Amino acid sequence: MKSQHKKALILGTGGASKAVAYSLGELGIDYKYVSRKQSEGVGFTYSNLSEAIISEHQVIVNCTPLGTFPDVDQCADIPYNGITNEHILFDLIYNPDQTKFLKHGKDRGATTINGLNMLKLQAEKSWSIWDL
Repeated sequence: MKSQHKKALILGTGGASKAVAYSLGELGIDYKYVSRKQSEGVGFTYSNLSEAIISEHQVIVNCTPLGTFPDVDQCADIPYNGITNEHILFDLIYNPDQTKFLKHGKDRGATTINGLNMLKLQAEKSWSIWDL
């Protein structure tokens, strides 16, 4: 993270998004949830996202299953043209290693990170919790 990374969009509102929200809060990063439907706690719906909103939120975390193998041609429907080389796109998905979401970000010069390291860290934590 760099100094410009002060606002984030969390794509999806399931269980994983809550862990991401907690971590962003611990880092002092303001975040908004993005969901298909407007409800309490949802900052934006996919249909009301704009390039300006994307530009303003320079951390975008995909917590949806969109793009997971075998449905690798799917991705969140966001205005990718708002992404710049100042953005970080993080996808919790690790298979495939580069999702369509991450490809869109990489094409626009963003830093992209997949979920493989997160999976490894979860496995290591499990070993320590269960003392195996």
